[in-house]
Amino acid sequence: MKQLFTFNNKAETIYPFLKGVIAFIEQHSLEKEDELSFKTRVIVTELLTNSIKHTTGSVAGLELNINDKALIIKKIDEGGPFYINNPSSEWPFTDLVGTTITIYADALNGLFAKVIAPYNLSFYTESYPVDDVILTDISEHFGMVIICRASNSFVYQYNPSSKQSIFTVTIDLD
Repeated sequence: MKQLFTFNNKAETIYPFLKGVIAFIEQHSLEKEDELSFKTRVIVTELLTNSIKHTTGSVAGLELNINDKALIIKKIDEGGPFYINNPSSEWPFTDLVGTTITIYADALNGLFAKVIAPYNLSFYTESYPVDDVILTDISEHFGMVIICRASNSFVYQYNPSSKQSIFTVTIDLD
């Protein structure tokens, strides 16, 4: 079952928007609803917050596709490509296909992207041991760590001709 939602990129509408997303999932899923509902809320909240902060368009599309095996959440918005604060990494990543880029790292987590194609990244995280850590700086990309941890797959694609950013998140249901 597939459903397309349109988000108006206004912070005050995130909660009512989430209610509609969760209602759709609960109507079409046999999965343990508490766990799926929590993961969905976290992921969609982070995706919408990202859209509010970084898109140049007035709306973002959110497509939900749910079947027996997975819930796939796809957010599409307009603007420049995903920002990476890494001097050795610049769009397009033509010479970096097949390599890994560090997106973010702190004392607890690392967020990395495998370059799939010049405009396509697949994110993953690593955890580091907790040894009397005091975090004083939460990165711009910390929300992406949360999305990675709540999902089974998190992929980004940029279309330079349409200037669309497409984030695709998959939560396995089996």
